[in-house]
Amino acid sequence: MKRSVIGGFLVLVMLLVGCSTKPYVETDYESGYDFSQLKTFKVAETRQDVKENLLISPFTLSHIHTAVDAELAKRYQAPAADSKPDFVVNYHVVVEEKIDPRSYNELYGYGWYGRGYYYPYPRPFFYGVNSGVRVYEQGSLIIDIVDGKTDKPLWRGVSQKRLSRGLSPQKQREILSMAVTEVLAKFPPVK
Repeated sequence: MKRSVIGGFLVLVMLLVGCSTKPYVETDYESGYDFSQLKTFKVAETRQDVKENLLISPFTLSHIHTAVDAELAKRYQAPAADSKPDFVVNYHVVVEEKIDPRSYNELYGYGWYGRGYYYPYPRPFFYGVNSGVRVYEQGSLIIDIVDGKTDKPLWRGVSQKRLSRGLSPQKQREILSMAVTEVLAKFPPVK
């Protein structure tokens, strides 16, 4: 009895950890570059000239700029007024509509396993497994780091997260701040 209670508790903990809403972060970088030589940085202003950026509030973009600058200022310095920085940071936000095909059981709801047990009796005609399509928005925060002297790309970090509708601007900025922190935690890359 005691083992089954402990086992059930562990399964519950694993399910809760697996259902966390952390953004997915992916990075790529120039493998032959010596990142230890980077000392100074500058965050470039983003332009709202493409369709995806026009839908993003300029206040949200300003918040991202401030968050990126504050996170990098913990480890790097601003360049002197008359010199170029060692690296320049560009950032982009993209919001895309995605399609998620799902199946659901009308008696027990969404899920892969349906009922979860064998139901030997004839079921009512309106219960059964149906399929449908969900449309949702996925947000991507892309942070690019380029060499300040040659303009060659050095590193890219991407954070992706499914977005909820109806978030307040304050909640959006909290989520973006966490995404900036999580992406830049992977810079510089560990070889």
